[in-house]
Amino acid sequence: MISEALAAVAAWGLGAPPRRETVADRVLSGVEFSSLLSACESHRLVGLLGAAVEGGGLPVTPSQRDDVEHLVQSWMSAAVRIEGVAVRVVGVLDACGIEHRVLKGVALANTVYRTPELRVFGDIDLLIRGIQFGAAAAVLTKQLGGWRVLPEIRPGFDARFGREILVRVANREVDLHRTFVDGPYGFSVVIDEAWAQPQTFRLGGRTMRTLPVEHQLIHAAMAAVLGDWPPRLIAQRDALELLLCGRVDGEATIGAATRWKVQAVLAKAIRVAVATLPVAPDHPLVDWARATTPSRLDRLLLASYRGAARGYTSHLAALIRIPGLGEKAAYARAIALPVKAYREARGLTRTGLLGRGVARLRGR
Repeated sequence: MISEALAAVAAWGLGAPPRRETVADRVLSGVEFSSLLSACESHRLVGLLGAAVEGGGLPVTPSQRDDVEHLVQSWMSAAVRIEGVAVRVVGVLDACGIEHRVLKGVALANTVYRTPELRVFGDIDLLIRGIQFGAAAAVLTKQLGGWRVLPEIRPGFDARFGREILVRVANREVDLHRTFVDGPYGFSVVIDEAWAQPQTFRLGGRTMRTLPVEHQLIHAAMAAVLGDWPPRLIAQRDALELLLCGRVDGEATIGAATRWKVQAVLAKAIRVAVATLPVAPDHPLVDWARATTPSRLDRLLLASYRGAARGYTSHLAALIRIPGLGEKAAYARAIALPVKAYREARGLTRTGLLGRGVARLRGR
């Protein structure tokens, strides 16, 4: 029951005209309702849950309505504070000449969703050019009183191989990205293409830059298939919102996915999203996704992102996509033998991520 209701919440208001299907045909018991609330928070569906209750799609008691309203207000208040930090961060980066693109929740809420409150988020994600990756973290630390959550795994790793640097500013997470995802697909993305022709939006009186919609779709697909495990439904909703916005060029999207070697990821994300929510946008990419079969290599790479040890198996699979024996060796050395400060911060042994990965694979 809860899984069906959760999928109905994730699909609420999606489509043209907006869907208004019933989330549940009866008032949920206390245990069921608590489970649904918890799941909606985990999947970042709180805004959609509020809309479903307000639209009459989920019958609730007065007490349950109060719980939903309190939860929505809490997330909306957090979103306002997060957006305020985002405006400050972007202002500092602009002033220092550090190029960036706003990603994920903050960008999607303000460019794709019908109203921003439908798309809640818990942090700020920014794409940073590799050459300025470390400088961006240093600027936020110095000028905004932020602090880096984890030290660099080995000197030079961030700019060379890293995906993200997590900095806390005003007690909010600012996730700086050099590429879209860890593992093999992170190394196949032609990230320089993501800097062309930015889409803009206004937030807090400042112009923000994000990715073109085709790249937003690919990024959302990667989040849906390669991100959290188990996957969050909001990433699938993001992909369908982008398909339904009327601005995604199918041929351009397939072209970018092909150059970035992520066709299998994009196709799987679309197939899963359409099957799970379910809404089938009238878009050529849906037919393309259904007709696309992953290669044997892609099946192997996709599998490396699943399971309890996914954070480690995907690192190993990355060696397939890292060019050159010297680069492969440097990457493997960093993963297997991180510096002491990094090990201590992560609670790792001398064998680093490799040792923990082996333990996870063994179920320990």
